[in-house]
Amino acid sequence: MSEQRDLVFFADRDLGRQFPALLLAGGVKIERHDIHFQSDTPDSEWIAEIGRRGWVAVTRDKRIRYSPLALGILMQCDTRLFVLVGKLTTTQAAETFLKWQSRIAATAQEEPAAFIAKIRRDGVHMWLRKGEWHPAE
Repeated sequence: MSEQRDLVFFADRDLGRQFPALLLAGGVKIERHDIHFQSDTPDSEWIAEIGRRGWVAVTRDKRIRYSPLALGILMQCDTRLFVLVGKLTTTQAAETFLKWQSRIAATAQEEPAAFIAKIRRDGVHMWLRKGEWHPAE
């Protein structure tokens, strides 16, 4: 599926280096946080840039969903964000991503940006769509 290969994923700094390396070995086109940003770059900055580039962000940081600043930027920049949830080692997180890779890609391509979705062992679950977001939250 050529559209899936055209997707570029972005691994947030909290995923380290091993996670993107495992995804790359699995055929996923993925960029690491530390290649493009300083380690102390605020979430709001990288989220905005990833949205502008049209990349798909992956993180473990559930707090982004509850940060008014980061969430507002995510919605304004039409960023697509997947959050890995659950007690997973790095290898388990990568295996979970790869297991659900087709569903993740379909969600990234079919859902209107911006959104936050969870990746869990049991699948991909929409968490928040732009149309459901209210800035006062």
